[in-house]
Amino acid sequence: MKRLIHTAVLVCAAALGCAAQAQGYPDRPIRMLVGQSPGSATDIVARMLAAKMGETLGQSIVVENRAGAGGVVAATSMAHAAPDGYYILMTTASQTSLAPSLMKEVPYDPFKDFTYIAPATDVAMLLVASPGSGIRTFQQMVTKAKAAPGKIDFGSSGLGSASQLSLEMVAQLTGIQLAHVPYKGSAPAITSVVANETSLHVNALGNLMPLANAAKVVPLAVLTDTRNPQMPDVPSLTDLKLKMPRVPAWIGLIGPANLPPAIVKTLADAMHKAQADPEIKQKFTELGLLAFEGSGADFKQRAEEDGKVWGKLMRDRGIKGE
Repeated sequence: MKRLIHTAVLVCAAALGCAAQAQGYPDRPIRMLVGQSPGSATDIVARMLAAKMGETLGQSIVVENRAGAGGVVAATSMAHAAPDGYYILMTTASQTSLAPSLMKEVPYDPFKDFTYIAPATDVAMLLVASPGSGIRTFQQMVTKAKAAPGKIDFGSSGLGSASQLSLEMVAQLTGIQLAHVPYKGSAPAITSVVANETSLHVNALGNLMPLANAAKVVPLAVLTDTRNPQMPDVPSLTDLKLKMPRVPAWIGLIGPANLPPAIVKTLADAMHKAQADPEIKQKFTELGLLAFEGSGADFKQRAEEDGKVWGKLMRDRGIKGE
């Protein structure tokens, strides 16, 4: 009996300690980790939201870039962080949903070792062709690829990236074969298609739109069900009669497991307020970013669903990491 009472006292003390900690949160700057390089879509989104969230919370949120292994280095650090709300991660599907299917060994469980706080945005993806490829429409791409299986290549921003997986799905749905050329990051992959070194590429609409407007790449399709207002003349998946799962190109905020609910709510509320800010909404629209709002539970469910759908694609097409 004494042991039970002692245990109960310890549990209550711990709960009260967490409640007290959450009540005064935050009382110092917060570090927001980003597993991608400066200037990437994730980095840009993180910095915009961190600034607005910091205004709401009354504390600065310092963005730290820690690129490596497709973001796994940063995610591993987050999985081992203290659940106090002062160390959070702006993550992507590559670090969570896709990691178990891509890597032989992932040093964390993407659904048990993290607290899903709130989604940030969905990234609209644009399929383009190089100017020298002779491909001017989506249907031309399909026709040429069927006439020469495996001869048309595409560059991606890395093995298992949304850049690769989206075109792999397009190939599977249209019955074509393409040759994959992986690059280490978006910048060299984009450079390759502009320089006619590769024929096709998929990347964030915000990254490719200026090049398309300057006729340095040829836009073939936006990989969403509806057309994008920033590029209204480019056909959507619906226009092309292509039923394709949502591309795993979202960005969202997570923390370590066992993050106190009060802290989760504080961060989520600050995120939602930042998303609703007119300046942020306008900038997101200009970058081709899509609304992805919801609770932490909604966010986790989307991550789990993407893991199943796109994990199967990777297995079916033999996509493996290095």
